[in-house]
Amino acid sequence: MRAIQQIIENLSQQEGFDTVILTDATGLPLASSVDMPAAESFAAVVADMLRASAGVGTRLGMEGMSEVLLIAEDAKRGLLCRKFQANGRELVLALIIYPNHAYWPATTQAIQDIKRTWQTRA
Repeated sequence: MRAIQQIIENLSQQEGFDTVILTDATGLPLASSVDMPAAESFAAVVADMLRASAGVGTRLGMEGMSEVLLIAEDAKRGLLCRKFQANGRELVLALIIYPNHAYWPATTQAIQDIKRTWQTRA
C-alpha cells in the first residue's frame, strides 16, 4: 500500500491538484494526501456523490458513467471523481482540482499506476 500512497502524494503535488484520495465505492479511504479524519469525511462525500450520479445516469439512460465533475460557481475549484476497476475491485480516484489545468493526462497516469501496483499486491 506504500506504493499506492506515494502515487496519491505525487499527484497531489502536481500543479492543478489539491486534495487527492483513493477510496472504494463504499467510501472507505485507502490512500490520501490529507490526514485520516479529513480523508474519511471526503470519502463519505464522494460515496454520496457517486450514488446520486448513478441515479441520474440511470434516469438519463447513461448507466456506467465513470467520471463525475462538479465545478464551483466561481470556476476556481472543482471536485473530480474517476471510477475504475483494479484487480476486480471498484475504486475511485477523487480530487480537488483547479479546472484551468488539464487533469486528464495526470489522473489517467495515476490510475494506470494504481492498477499496475494493485495487480502486484494480489
